[in-house]
Parts: sequence; structure tokens; C-alpha cells
Amino acid sequence: MAFANVIDTAFVKQFGNTLDLLTQTKGGKFSGKCLEESIEGEQKFYDQLSSVTATEATRATSDSGTNTFPNSPDNFIEHKRRMVEATPYDIGLMLDRFDKVEMLVNPESQYVQQMVHALNRKKDIEFIIGALGAAKTGKAGGGTAAQFDQLVAKEIGTNTGMNIDKLIETRKTLESAGVDLDDPLNKAYIAMHPKQLHQLLTDTKVTSSDFASVKALVSGDLNSFYGFEFITSNLIPFTNTAGTNVYDNGGATRDFSSTWSAADAPVDGDTTGDRACFAWCHSGIRSVTNPGIETEIDKRADKRFNYYAYAAMRTGAVRMEETKVVMIEAADTSVAD
Repeated sequence: MAFANVIDTAFVKQFGNTLDLLTQTKGGKFSGKCLEESIEGEQKFYDQLSSVTATEATRATSDSGTNTFPNSPDNFIEHKRRMVEATPYDIGLMLDRFDKVEMLVNPESQYVQQMVHALNRKKDIEFIIGALGAAKTGKAGGGTAAQFDQLVAKEIGTNTGMNIDKLIETRKTLESAGVDLDDPLNKAYIAMHPKQLHQLLTDTKVTSSDFASVKALVSGDLNSFYGFEFITSNLIPFTNTAGTNVYDNGGATRDFSSTWSAADAPVDGDTTGDRACFAWCHSGIRSVTNPGIETEIDKRADKRFNYYAYAAMRTGAVRMEETKVVMIEAADTSVAD
């Protein structure tokens, strides 16, 4: 009896020669969007001067043949100070020499890439905390700036998500506070979650020309609209009525949730489901870094000379002026979902 040749034992399995990086939030979205400097010590201080008001000059008078000259003016100018602290972050991954030999790929490069992404997310989180959180003031940083009260509430506009009316109100808020948006140092940005960007497409007030611009914005063909450069990030936090940095808004208290999960996703502090989108000017936020992201790969003698990948950085941010930051509330659930 004849048997067919069975050759399934000779079948081979083919494997790729690279490691694919799984989906993740890539940070670094706010780099270059504010004043950026190095920091040497644990903290860094910035001295500031308030504006000063000119008054009408009093003219000299003549009385009984004698000139009477007024006293020189002595106006008031306030000196202020802001402090920024840099937080250190690091990450390390061990690679077993035997695992490395038994793999068809060399994972060292991908390990480093993933660590850089992780640190860039932390840098973005520090930027958001600096923009929306409490700013330390005073001679030694012991004071706290009053929480900025520039809020575009979620009730503004045709829906509670992101809409054209909120963009208009945001620009008006900045300009009404005296911010000169024609100054290159005051270039304006808006940070929002991708969901809020798509909500703009459903705004009933969007005209046909607006729709084309917003559609190009959503598709990535444009990055600016209504005078703002748009930054989209999945790290945009939720508002949180149970937090500490509270400011008043018609009797309601809101702030942002400054805590993030282990996966660097913002944790909702309550059940409101409102995103703390925000606008700012380039000179309104300062970011400090030192060292920047540094990576090393070396053999560890204490770990059987296995390869060890390490990355570290130190960074922080602070809001320089309350008038240059506007918080924009947008419902996370809306007709655009």
C-alpha cells in the first residue's frame, strides 16, 4: 500500500528581523513651544517686574513772582519672582545575554527607543503640570500664585465639546488681558485631546470655509487655525472638582487632575468627563531641562556581564504669567463621539 509523502515536519516558520513597537503615546509634543532653558541647581528663580502707570505731569506755577516746581513723581513698580523645580526621571532595562543570543533580532535599539518615548511623555506631563498647576513664588519659592481664573467654560457655544465659539472666546480672553499676540514671543498655542479636535468638525457654526480648514487640521495637513497652533496629545488631563488647585467659576470649583496612571494616562478625578484643554503663549511658560535625555548601554559586571540599557533626564516647567494661560473646558462625551 502506497503512502503519500508527509513533509510537514520540514515546514519552517519565518520571523521578522525587527521588533515592532506597539502603539503608545509619544511625548515631546510641547518641545519648542515655550521658553526653554537649562537648569544647574535643584531650583531656578526668575525675577519679574510688574507694569507701571504714567500719570499726568503737574506744571510749575508762579506765585508772587516765585516759581513753584512740583515734586518729582514716585510711582510704584512691583518686583516678583517665580520658581521652577526640575524632577529627575530614569528607566533601566536588563537584557540577558542568553536571551539575546537566542533571538533573531538585536533588541538594543528598540529598547532605547522605548525608553526615550517614556521620558518624553514625562516631559510633556511636567509641561502640563507647569501650565495648569500652582506656580511657586516669593523670595525662596514659599509662596503660591493665585490660581489663574481665565476659564472658557464648557457651556459656551453650540455644544459642550470643543467648538468655534470657545476658540473665539479664548483669543478674546488673551487679548483682553493685554497679551499682544502680534509679538513673536507671544505666539499662541492650544493643546487638546484628539477627541476635541474632531469635535470641531461637528460644530454647527462651522462655515464651509471653516470646515475645510478644520478638516485639514484634523487630517494633519494644517497645524494652525484662528491664530492658534494646535497641539494634540492623549495626555491632556480631565478637570477634577476634588483637587487642590481650585479657582472659582460662578460658584463652581474646578481644577485639573494632576495625577497620571502607570501608563502615563491622565486619571479622572471625578465623573464629570471634562477635558482641561488649554491655550498659552510662548512666553507664558518656562521649561527647564538638565540633563536632557541621556542613554547608555553597557555590560553589568554585577549581573553576569549582561547588557543593561539606561536612560535618564531631569525636567520641570512653570507658568510665568496667569494672563498668558487660558483653560478651556470641553466635555469628553459629545455628539462627535
